Amino acid sequence: MADFETHVHRVMARQHAGRIVGKAYGQTLNGQRFALVKTQVVWFAVRLIMEGSYAVEREEFYWVDYADAYILNRKKELEM
Repeated sequence: MADFETHVHRVMARQHAGRIVGKAYGQTLNGQRFALVKTQVVWFAVRLIMEGSYAVEREEFYWVDYADAYILNRKKELEM
C-alpha cells in the first residue's frame, strides 16, 4: 500500500488543490487500487486517482455532506 500512497501524493502534488481533508481507498474487482481524495478551499473537491495513472477525475461540491455522499457512492460503484 505504501507504493500506492506515494503515487497518490505524486498525483496530488501536480494538482492545484486546497488542503486534503479526507481520503478513501479501495480496489476494483480486477485488482486496480484507487483513492478518492477530498480537498477544501472555499468549496470541496473530490479527486479519483487510479493506480498507474496520473489522470484525475474531479468533482466539486459546495457542501461537505454532498462530497461525502459522492465518495461513498463512487467507492461502491468502483468496487462492484
